[in-house]
Amino acid sequence: MAQFDEKTISSLPPAVGMARRTFVKGLGGLALLAGTARRACAQPAAGGGARLAAAPATVELNPSAAGAADLWSFTGDAAGARLRAPLGEPLALRLTNGLPQPVSMHILGLRVDNALDGAAPLAGDAVPPGAERTLTLTPARPGTFLLRPATLAHAAEQSARGLYGTLVVPETELIAVDEDVTVVLSDWALEESGALRASFGTAEDAGFAGRLGNWLTVNGVTPPQAVTLPQRGRARLRLVNAANARIFTLRFDAMEAEVIAVDSIATEPFAPARATLTLLPGARLDVVVTPGEGAAVSGLFGTSAVPLVTFAATRAPSPHADAPRPALPAPDLPAAIDLAAALRAEAVISGGLDPARPATDADVTRLWQVNGAAFTDQREPLLRVPRGRPAVLAFTNETAFVQALHIHGHHVRLLHPLDDGWEPYWLDTFAVPPGRTVRIAFVADNPGRWLIGSAILDRLPAGLATWYEVT
Repeated sequence: MAQFDEKTISSLPPAVGMARRTFVKGLGGLALLAGTARRACAQPAAGGGARLAAAPATVELNPSAAGAADLWSFTGDAAGARLRAPLGEPLALRLTNGLPQPVSMHILGLRVDNALDGAAPLAGDAVPPGAERTLTLTPARPGTFLLRPATLAHAAEQSARGLYGTLVVPETELIAVDEDVTVVLSDWALEESGALRASFGTAEDAGFAGRLGNWLTVNGVTPPQAVTLPQRGRARLRLVNAANARIFTLRFDAMEAEVIAVDSIATEPFAPARATLTLLPGARLDVVVTPGEGAAVSGLFGTSAVPLVTFAATRAPSPHADAPRPALPAPDLPAAIDLAAALRAEAVISGGLDPARPATDADVTRLWQVNGAAFTDQREPLLRVPRGRPAVLAFTNETAFVQALHIHGHHVRLLHPLDDGWEPYWLDTFAVPPGRTVRIAFVADNPGRWLIGSAILDRLPAGLATWYEVT
């Protein structure tokens, strides 16, 4: 096995863009330690209530290494919590903190009241070490959701140690597929011994490309994950990127594939452009695939293609083989946004480190700025908008790195460059390439103080966040 050179990668900023009905391939040369394939661990499901006990766990991530990694986990392994909840019914999550840091979780894609958002300290307090708190949520929409740490000062380390999970809320009428498979992608920065790289919150991680790992897992174990289907069978893949900073480029080989949901929101089905999809950190994509012989979902890492999900067929025919292509009901989101009536604000992202200069950890909290100020120095929101009013936010990236951003509180439309329309899907996580301006639009219907923060979590405690308020 050969380890890739993280410093070389972090000095080469990846670029990623979005085009109408396409997710454009991201750039960034990567390599991967190839390991022994193992089956993904089965995770418990929960409906009505679940206990999320954050605690240390010792996990063998690299089966060829002599040692193991000291993780923080809800499940004692690297797969993350696996929750399921019925649509429209209360779900009580009892969060118990057995870690030395305060813990708060944000559920990406799930519409909640501001007090349950989890972005601490903007939208409430975290759970202190040794304490517990019960959060009662009622999923109003079906979808694939990601639980991610959201205490700004500690989210990056907690995520890098494995503190995450997924929540699946099924539709009331199931679509015609033979298997429904959640695929959680992550990467880990491992030493040769198999231990986690001990440094967290360094200037290099915060100021360059983020904490890029050198060991990949699918559902907590070494890929690929095998999926068995009947002849001409279909699978719904719920693809989730739980990595701190890795932008995955996924290729769908020898199969029909259609995206049916983006960032937890149903969309009119569309095929991936050039059979590839980009999955930003924290992003989710639901894709229905009909595999052929030799089919695989592969991750593209530089010049290498690594199988992440492989498929095998039984002799039995699929009962869904001749059924219409699956599609989800349209979401309960505005069909149109009145851009002419929108309140507008602009955010200029600057900062980061110069690859030609040595990095220091002297003042990591202000490596990045939005409109000239790190998050801890911002006293006013980027925009204050009355409830029910449309809003347009423009993000200009003056840095040398792609900026992946996650907006709390709302899903948004990605506007066309001329501000004359939008892409046909809803997002809560989007990319701003270097030297570019990207605009998003939404109707502000969820009151509260909402974070817009870096989806590359290592940049959050380094200042790369802002906020908006719906009154």
